[in-house]
Amino acid sequence: MNMKQTKKYLGAALLAGFLLAAVACTSSSAEDGRRVRIPAPALNEPEALSAGSAALEFIQDAKIGWNLGNSFDAWTNGVSSETVWGNPRTTQALLNAVAAQGFGAVRIPITWMGHISAGPGYAVETAWLARVAEVVKYAHNAGLKVIINVHHDGADSAHWLSINKALANAAGRKGVEQKFEALWLQIAGYFKNHGDYLLFEGMNEIHDGTWGDGGPAHWAMVNEWNQIFVNAVRSTGGNNVARFLVIPGYVTRPNLTVAHLQLPEDSAQDRLVVTIHYYDPYEFAIAGTIHKWGEAVPAAERNPWGQEDQARYTFESVKERFVDEGIPVIIGEYGAVRQQGYDPYRKYYMEYVTKAARDAGMVPFYWDNGAADSGGENFGLFNRASAVVLPAPHDAAAIIAVMMKAVNETYSLSDVVLEP
Repeated sequence: MNMKQTKKYLGAALLAGFLLAAVACTSSSAEDGRRVRIPAPALNEPEALSAGSAALEFIQDAKIGWNLGNSFDAWTNGVSSETVWGNPRTTQALLNAVAAQGFGAVRIPITWMGHISAGPGYAVETAWLARVAEVVKYAHNAGLKVIINVHHDGADSAHWLSINKALANAAGRKGVEQKFEALWLQIAGYFKNHGDYLLFEGMNEIHDGTWGDGGPAHWAMVNEWNQIFVNAVRSTGGNNVARFLVIPGYVTRPNLTVAHLQLPEDSAQDRLVVTIHYYDPYEFAIAGTIHKWGEAVPAAERNPWGQEDQARYTFESVKERFVDEGIPVIIGEYGAVRQQGYDPYRKYYMEYVTKAARDAGMVPFYWDNGAADSGGENFGLFNRASAVVLPAPHDAAAIIAVMMKAVNETYSLSDVVLEP
């Protein structure tokens, strides 16, 4: 999530890979002859890939995911840092706790700025890659599928991955795209031997800073960047020739993704996954300025939009466009903040939206940013320091329970009721 401040087996082989990570290999990066130094892979030998698993089956097997938000995506003064937004260093115990609650996958948002050298090489700091790999290992040890991405580098078009800069002129476009390609060549090269439990997501919530719908040039640019991402990953070989890759549309907004996303051409078959985000209505789900949700709530006390009907319509449209065609979809981020005194509405929202997503064949990933107070941006479910579910008076256990019910039990969406 862009910071809306109004965000077992690896054993000796992995350890050896860390020791070798300082050694870089050189790989051609583009037709113009530029070359990018790719750090040595974190593993010496490729792990086995899943046998004959279609993308839809592979993704839906995870059922529900969780975001390690505001950790590796956190940044200040143009430099990303795991702890700069107040969360502690990630531990094996935390990922074990996430898996123990029933989550089948973890999305690890990662901001890379401050760890990339100047062009034309754009070398990624090996220590940052190694720390990411360490936490990927924790998730793998816990039995989780893992998604890593490029996150706040593209936030609000304010940093280097700027759609505004790319659209301004040919030089700006070339600079942004060369850096983007170089970054993914290095990330993919470093993780090329990891099994397909590890997925790559090209970028996050790309927009021009307005949070609007953009226009044809914006939509086309995101499609172009998705193609650069896929080409770069596939070119690094190893398990990347068949790795599952996660593809967003503009702003990762469902209606724009349905209308304007063009899936990249891919040398691998059945290996692309579409992602959307869902935080509707914003005032309830993120800002916490409206406290109640649901059509049963008097109109004066809830948003005039973004209720149950919108969730159903949105997910059905995504299902028809992608899932029904065999293309898996994740909701890479969704959730609702805790608002003390209004816990039943959050609980109802989380069960209803999760159930609607699951009924549409999508895998939702809860946005957890570690914030455990009440009000805007407070999505936390776990105490990250002690690696336990937040205790009462937090409603974290109840929220997790209804999400797990929604993805594991067979019942009708109409059975989900508000219990104030």
